[in-house]
Amino acid sequence: MRAIFFQLAAISTLLGSVATAATPSAIEAELKRRAEQKKAAEATPPAKPADIIVPNQEKAKEVAETVYNTWRLSMIRGNEQAWRASTCRSRQMKVRNLIISQRGNFPRDFFRETQEAPNIDNFVFVGALLGCKGQTMACTYVGKLQLGDGQPRENAYVLELVQEQGRWKMDQTRFFDLAQLPDVKKRLYNKDISILKEQDGFMPYDCVPGTPIACRAPELIGKVFVDCPGRYIEMSINGVSVHEFEDERRADVISGGLKRGQNTITYKIKDREGLKKPTMAIGLFVAPETPGNQGVCVFDHILDANDAANGGTFTFTISNEHIASMNPNYKGQQPAPFHAVPLKQKSGK
Repeated sequence: MRAIFFQLAAISTLLGSVATAATPSAIEAELKRRAEQKKAAEATPPAKPADIIVPNQEKAKEVAETVYNTWRLSMIRGNEQAWRASTCRSRQMKVRNLIISQRGNFPRDFFRETQEAPNIDNFVFVGALLGCKGQTMACTYVGKLQLGDGQPRENAYVLELVQEQGRWKMDQTRFFDLAQLPDVKKRLYNKDISILKEQDGFMPYDCVPGTPIACRAPELIGKVFVDCPGRYIEMSINGVSVHEFEDERRADVISGGLKRGQNTITYKIKDREGLKKPTMAIGLFVAPETPGNQGVCVFDHILDANDAANGGTFTFTISNEHIASMNPNYKGQQPAPFHAVPLKQKSGK
């Protein structure tokens, strides 16, 4: 498992700011705010399908499409002012941090590299739902979506919107390939709104997303790789980069990157009820910035199906040897990553 996971992760690793970067006091204040927000969330009963509001569909469609089309055209035309006006604050900061954390220039690189969002006129409107007492909205469409150079495929296309100071703003879009879901596709084309309450991907947010703090340009570009079947993981890296993983395999750029010397990672692992829990893995990598170099793993957490560790807070060190070993001509001993869980010895050794 370890070799396969981290070989794939290493391959994937090959893959001027307008905001104030985080200071130590800002980080401390943000961590306190998150802790209070989490405490309040845990004291609040989880959202139930009955808490979801089914709004007037024609009105919701008109609102969502007006916002979406403004958002879409702002990116096509490179209009920063219009993009900010139609995009929620949390998404603006997430986009900014993602670009800065890869040594990009925001907003220039965003408008230069973003792909054109699809024309909503080419899709069939299925329905809209409201969440968070009417402050969030999810609008679902269905139709053929072309990704890259591939053939158009049947997809569900979901717009996620957030209300800020009385105005609806775009957060993100989601799409789901329906090729292997004929029953879902049929119900969507029949505008069966009840199915939207049955699938998490069609649901509105149960709370308004919080705005992350602005990160500094990274000393070292970092990525986190997680493969967590049957588990949910909350994670914070260096007090700035916040991540959530749920029963999935995914790679994220580390907001603010990593640094030489000491770094910290905090995470909690929770089992997802009713799902199998085979081997899971977490890995932190320094990404190469020099052509020909390769990523290096500086932290890992590998659990087999019988382990029950639930995370913790760990401090690990990135040494000069870690950085030097990224060069394929490095002659020294390959430095080992920090192991959150000690490696088990094979029997008889």
